Amino acid sequence: MGSIRPAGTWLSCALVVLGLSLRAAEVLKPWKAMEARNAAIGRIEVEISDVFDLSRPVENTWIGRMADRLHATTREEVIRRVLLFREGDPVREKRIYETERLLRALPFVKNARIDPVVRLDGTLVALVQIQDAWTTQVNAGYSQVGGQRSQNFGVDEKNFLGTGKSVAFGWSRDPQRRTWGLAYADPQLFGSRWTLGLQTQYLTDGFQRGLQLERPFFAFSTPWATGLALSQLHSSLYFYDQGNQVYQVPFTQDSLRTYWAHALFEAGDRVWRGGLAFEGQDTRYGPVLPLAPAGLLAPPTLADRRLRGPAFTLSTQEDAFESFRDLQAMDFPEDYDLAWNGDLELGAYSRAWGSSMAAPFFRIQGGDGWSTAPEDLTLLTASWDGRRPAAGLEDSHLSLALVQYHKWTPDQILAGLVAVDKAQRSDPERWYYLGGDQGLRGFPNWLHPGDARWQASFEYRLLTDQRWLDLVRLGYAAFLDLGSIHQLDGAGWSRVYSDVGLGLRLGNLKSSIGRVILLNLAVPLNREPYQSRWQVTFGNAMRF
Repeated sequence: MGSIRPAGTWLSCALVVLGLSLRAAEVLKPWKAMEARNAAIGRIEVEISDVFDLSRPVENTWIGRMADRLHATTREEVIRRVLLFREGDPVREKRIYETERLLRALPFVKNARIDPVVRLDGTLVALVQIQDAWTTQVNAGYSQVGGQRSQNFGVDEKNFLGTGKSVAFGWSRDPQRRTWGLAYADPQLFGSRWTLGLQTQYLTDGFQRGLQLERPFFAFSTPWATGLALSQLHSSLYFYDQGNQVYQVPFTQDSLRTYWAHALFEAGDRVWRGGLAFEGQDTRYGPVLPLAPAGLLAPPTLADRRLRGPAFTLSTQEDAFESFRDLQAMDFPEDYDLAWNGDLELGAYSRAWGSSMAAPFFRIQGGDGWSTAPEDLTLLTASWDGRRPAAGLEDSHLSLALVQYHKWTPDQILAGLVAVDKAQRSDPERWYYLGGDQGLRGFPNWLHPGDARWQASFEYRLLTDQRWLDLVRLGYAAFLDLGSIHQLDGAGWSRVYSDVGLGLRLGNLKSSIGRVILLNLAVPLNREPYQSRWQVTFGNAMRF
């Protein structure tokens, strides 16, 4: 016959279990427990690990040792400038985790973690642990799609001498032109929150230049932001049909935009910001040059424009981030904001400011995210922009996109994308196209131009445990693409194009640039007579 425990014994057991549960909760969310105790950060320590961990036999190879010797370790002051807290500050859990996200978003950081450590003297230390990423990328490629050949070569360094600054050189040749250029980016100009971006490209048919100086909303608590962007593009504009160039037009577009914005108020975890902006754009077209025999596509209607005008801006964002793994990348935490966020800009181009037309203009964009379990994620994005002179709405573009991820198992992911785009009286340089570059991987680029389109892609992704020297993780994919476009040649909606294919997903485990390299073989299910029976694509451009 079993014994009966006294009530005091049961109570003691319950208290022990409760104590263990509370202790486990502190382990799972240590900063939350520290904040509840009104603790203050006594000291900040930063540990920066090399790209390869030579204490692990799998990484202690000649490749790992050579890479660590060649790699310039990120300087500690670069990391400290990102931190949203200082020594002596009271612990704020959300600020700690926001700092982790900002650190992980840096192109030269593979992973970042901030842990609390209590020293023997009672000092609370915020231990910032950074794992550097390999940031030097050599790009070299060759492709032949639909009889069109493209080549490129470039070097891109995202962490020059460990300073966090980016320098890049690139050269390319495609059916349109040959290009070579330089780019420079500094996310901490003179050690401040200001950022600077410069680029220049020389084209066989012109040039492109850009400058961007900005003090952005670095964090949710940033009180104000301002910026200036200048760009010049002098080249040729090409128009396509059935994958071929049919018209060429000399094209010039010079743009300026400046803005100032301020945090208006906070409501819980949500912040509202408002401000003023001014933009100007000069667009000029040359004569239309036919490049192919006359077909169904009529020559584009071109009209030079000079736009000048002020605008009011309003934006909102909520701190509702959650981390996921292995949805787009491999072995990297991926941060998504699971709350609705939006931006609104309302303005007016005015002849009093030197504009060639009087026209209100608008830009609206927003997004939301949902997750009912760590295995599921849904993302919705929407945008609409345009202007409205006396003749009616023009250069209007409405876009909707829905992305869904579902994990059958930790290594099996179903991913899907559905996107819809609608334009009204679009400027010629913003025409829609349907084809390889736009998501139909079994078809050539620029299949048809149009003013509306829909596309859908569905993928089954299988990740394996096969890793080569801890550099690359192997994965596979099977996919289906669908799409149709409302054609500008007056033929209405095209038929529904579709393709199926298989691909390799190569997880780039040590680099922050192009974290997954894709090699796809796609077969069109209803190809056009002028295209090949299959298409091969290679690169790191990911749509979802």
